[in-house]
Amino acid sequence: MALEIRKIESAEESERKRKRNTLILSILMIAILLFSTAGYFSMRENTSTSTSNKNVENVGDSWVLKYGDQSLRLSNSPESAENVSILMFKNLESYYGKTVYVAYENEVQFYEVASTLGRYTERMQPACYGKCEKDFPEKTCNDTMIVIKNLNETEPGKSKIYEEDNCLFIEGNLVAVDAFIYKIFGVN
Repeated sequence: MALEIRKIESAEESERKRKRNTLILSILMIAILLFSTAGYFSMRENTSTSTSNKNVENVGDSWVLKYGDQSLRLSNSPESAENVSILMFKNLESYYGKTVYVAYENEVQFYEVASTLGRYTERMQPACYGKCEKDFPEKTCNDTMIVIKNLNETEPGKSKIYEEDNCLFIEGNLVAVDAFIYKIFGVN
């Protein structure tokens, strides 16, 4: 067995090596601290956006909302529906097992409501709010009713949802309809 003999260092040389090692270790510790902090905040940002809409997923050109064992297809993302002013207290139980009348100007809006909320009602029935020329029953706010009114597309940010007696009014385009559905199912 051969023993290695260590070279005798001067005090200056020993102090210089100690300072160099301390500097390298300090730089390494600061780098670890910075990267772990940055990683923590990037994970937090990703989690907050995904947990707020954890039941909604983009599938092709539509958005799928998972509610219980049901998959509900919508045309717009929850983020695009965030700018709709919503003042309503109704929830899914407000419509559960009831006949819900829907007055609409655009059939796509009716089908969006009927294909999602209609699964939980007794029946979704097209109707007129007040007098009309269509061959639909004429209803008032004494009945459970959803009234969808189109707004001019050039007025962004004017969409709103509000209640009056048993009526729920949706003023806007399909984004406003989806905002209502997201609200009913607890997403926004």
